[in-house]
Amino acid sequence: MGWTVEVAFRNSPVHGIGVFSKRPIRAGTRIWEYDAGMRVCDSAAMAALDPRRLRYALHGGYLHKPSDRFLWYTDGMQYMNHAAGPRANIGLGVWPALEDDHTLALRDIAPGEELLEDYTFWADGGLASTHWLYRLYVQHCPEHLVFLTSLTELAEAA
Repeated sequence: MGWTVEVAFRNSPVHGIGVFSKRPIRAGTRIWEYDAGMRVCDSAAMAALDPRRLRYALHGGYLHKPSDRFLWYTDGMQYMNHAAGPRANIGLGVWPALEDDHTLALRDIAPGEELLEDYTFWADGGLASTHWLYRLYVQHCPEHLVFLTSLTELAEAA
């Protein structure tokens, strides 16, 4: 598991299921980090997934841009909801090596508070129509492509 803090998964006022802190979390604390048991795929491995699993992966993962590999979650991180700008309380904003990828608390987080990440930093990964991931989004998870595209358009407009 990639969680370094205690979290709970429950209904979210933001969207669907969310991730909530179980204890106080101090600013700068690692919230989640990559571990070797996570699913990481290159373009061939993603294309080889059965359609149902591929849709699940696309909806609950991201392109790690420096490695051009897609990481998808099965540890509950797929329930992390988005908040723009100062409402976000976790994130990173830089690309470490895949083996060191992680998120940090951007400010102190109270017990019971929903963890929210500003997706705009990484959400544009694979959205160029020439990238191998774009075709998979179009074919298997077009509504998530629309969501990610809207985030990058908002970021560009700001």
